Amino acid sequence: MLDLLLQFGAPPAWFDSLSLRVLLLGAVRIVIILALAALILALVRRGTERWIAAVADLPATDPKRQRAVTLGNLLQSTAGYVVWAVAGIMVLSEVGLDIGALIATAGIAGLAVGFGAQTLVKDVIGGIFLLFDDILHVGDLVTISGHTGTVETIGVRLIKLRKFDGELVMIPAGEVRIFGNKSVEWARAIVPVGLSYGQDVDAILPVMEQVANEWVADHEEIVLDESPQVQGLMDFGDSSVTARVVVRVAPGEQYAAERELRQRLKRAFDAKDVEIPFPQRTTHVIQSEAPARTPEADDASDPPAPPESEESR
Repeated sequence: MLDLLLQFGAPPAWFDSLSLRVLLLGAVRIVIILALAALILALVRRGTERWIAAVADLPATDPKRQRAVTLGNLLQSTAGYVVWAVAGIMVLSEVGLDIGALIATAGIAGLAVGFGAQTLVKDVIGGIFLLFDDILHVGDLVTISGHTGTVETIGVRLIKLRKFDGELVMIPAGEVRIFGNKSVEWARAIVPVGLSYGQDVDAILPVMEQVANEWVADHEEIVLDESPQVQGLMDFGDSSVTARVVVRVAPGEQYAAERELRQRLKRAFDAKDVEIPFPQRTTHVIQSEAPARTPEADDASDPPAPPESEESR
């Protein structure tokens, strides 16, 4: 190509001094570096999209789908930072800058920034370990720092938690030390039932057991135990005794199960004339037989003053 350009005439004065051949080769290398960077990112993006699409038909709470969505987004963002950083260093090297000195300067600057941004570094490291530990996924119902909601996004630095009322809570990954995950393996539907002290508990517990068994028969797809547990007399309250129904179900199904069990128990209690307890209080009135004290009575009851002696006069 250079020979073809030279055939059209003598090169200008600056041509030999700048070494056009070197400039062209450097430009070609820079274009190749940028093209390779874009190609690598396109391959990473395509691979992660295929990975996510392969599990798109699974339920939202399935660990495989959650892991694919979480790690897929993380790989795309991480690849973008790493690939463009490496490409930038290679381009600067082609331009003729001293990369060794640049890397040393960047290392010192990074150390200074690290001291000044310890919280940011802590959040990033915490987010990376949280992802690779595979204990938190997109779609999990969790409680973090007193906030309960569904995980919408897990990033390298932030976790986005959507509460039931729609509030979106941003939690730094470095602050996630102790949390509860209600979407792992199984959950329990727990329905406490208050029974009146005047009712026959031995007659009510079989009714509760029958209702629970009927519900289990209608929801075998989410029930993990063949038979529910009816636990009686868990507590003695001021106005009632407490029994409860416990059923082990698939994660995320416990709240709907509790609502339906309460509804069925209410209908069964109405049919069996089982009384729902209400607050009761017993008042004791104490009557005193002693006469009421008055100021006159208090004065009359005071002892007489002693007579004055001759010395006091």
